[in-house]
Amino acid sequence: MPSSRPTERRRFGRCGSDELYQPRYDGASLPNLSHSVVHATGRELADDVAPLPSLAPRLDPFGGRRANGPIVIALIDGFGWDALSLWARGKSPAAARWRAAAQPIDTVFPSSTASALVSLSTGAAPSQHGVVGHRIYLPRFRRVIDLLTHTTVGVDRPRRVDGPGWNPTHVSVRPTIFRRGVPAVALSRDRFRDTGFTRLLYDGAEYVPYSGAVDWAARLVRLLNRPTPPEVVWTYWDELDTVRHLWGTQAALVRLELDRLASLVGYVATHVDRRRARTVQLVITGDHGLVPLDPAAQLNVATIPTVRRWMARPLAGDRRVGFFRARPGHRADLVAALSDRLPAGSLVRPVDSVGAAGLFGPGGDPALLDTRVGDLVAFVPVPHGLVDRSPSLPPPSRPLRSAHGSLTEAELTVPLIAGPLAAFRSNRRQA
Repeated sequence: MPSSRPTERRRFGRCGSDELYQPRYDGASLPNLSHSVVHATGRELADDVAPLPSLAPRLDPFGGRRANGPIVIALIDGFGWDALSLWARGKSPAAARWRAAAQPIDTVFPSSTASALVSLSTGAAPSQHGVVGHRIYLPRFRRVIDLLTHTTVGVDRPRRVDGPGWNPTHVSVRPTIFRRGVPAVALSRDRFRDTGFTRLLYDGAEYVPYSGAVDWAARLVRLLNRPTPPEVVWTYWDELDTVRHLWGTQAALVRLELDRLASLVGYVATHVDRRRARTVQLVITGDHGLVPLDPAAQLNVATIPTVRRWMARPLAGDRRVGFFRARPGHRADLVAALSDRLPAGSLVRPVDSVGAAGLFGPGGDPALLDTRVGDLVAFVPVPHGLVDRSPSLPPPSRPLRSAHGSLTEAELTVPLIAGPLAAFRSNRRQA
C-alpha cells in the first residue's frame, strides 16, 4: 500500500538560480498515459512530432501490451494525491481499495485543468500543444482568453470567441489522439457540450453527455454493455474540484465526495456484464491537486497602479502562477514593481528561463511560449494568489478556499489507479 505521500524522487529544473519541481514528462506524467493508451489500442501516431514516451513500465496499466477489452480513462478534476491521502485516512473500504491500487504520477505545468486536459487528449506537453495555462494570449483574437469559458479576459463585458468559424487549431497546435486515429467516446457534462473547450478536448471523438451522478453511471453502463462497446471511453468528473475550491481543506467533505464517486464506480462495475467487466481496463487519475488559499491574501493587479502601469495586456496564467507581458522597453520596470508588491517568497522569472528549465515540457517552439505567456512568470507562495479583476465588478459570490496551477508537490502529484473494472465492484449487486 502506498504511503500517504509519494516516495518517488523528484526531478528539478534549474530556473536561473532556483531549482523548481519539474513534471516527469519522460514517463510519469499525464501525456505519457495518453501514449500508453494509444499503444494499448494497437495504434501508432505516425505523425507525431517530438513525441513523448509511454508511461514507464512500472506505471503502465497495460504493461506495454494491447488491451484485451475496452479502456476507460476517468479523469477526476481536483483528484490530487493529497485528496487520495485525505480519503484514505478515513474508514472507507473503497478508499483502502483505491489507495492500494494507486501509484503517483505528475500532472503538467501549469498544474491547471486546461493545460492538463489538453495534454491528456493530445499526448503532448504544454510546450508542444501551446495550451500553457488557464488564461493565455491568443494572437488570432488579440486578447487574453479564459480557455474554460472561451471568453475574453480583462474587460467588464467578456465576449465569447468560440462562435461560427472557431476551430481547435485556433487554440492547440497539436490535434487530439482521437483526431489522429484513436476511436473513442467522450462522456462528459451536457452543459459543456458544444463549448469551445469541450470541442477542443474531444475533437474526433463521439460525445455522449450526462446530466448528473446517476445519469453518468447509467450511461457508462450502457456504453460498456453495447454489443460492440467503444474501444476507449474518455470520461470527466468535475464535482470534487468544485468541493475543494469552495470548501478548501475540509477533509470530511473530500471524503464524502470520493465515497459518492466510488459508489458510482462500484455501481458501474456491478451492472456491466460480468464477463465483460473482467476485460474492461479502468484507469482513474486527476488533473491536479490543490493547496490552501486565503481569500484575504489575493493580489489584484488591476488595483495596483505601479504594476498596471507597465503591463501591456491583462494578467494571464492561473491564480498561483501569473503570466505578465511588459510594455515595450519596460520589462525591468515591471520586474521592479512586481518585486515590490508580491508577497515574500514569490519568484519572478523570464519566460525563456522557465521554458529552458523544462517546466512546460520538452521541445516546443520558444516563440509560442513568448507569444502566449509573455515576458515574465510570477510564482506566489501558499496561501497567496494573483487576480486581475476590475474594481467596477462585484466581488465573487463565494471566495475560493483552495487553488492550483503552480509547482508544489501537492499541486503536481496525482494518483494513477488502474485495474479490471470487475475489481471495483460493490460488495453485493443491487437490484
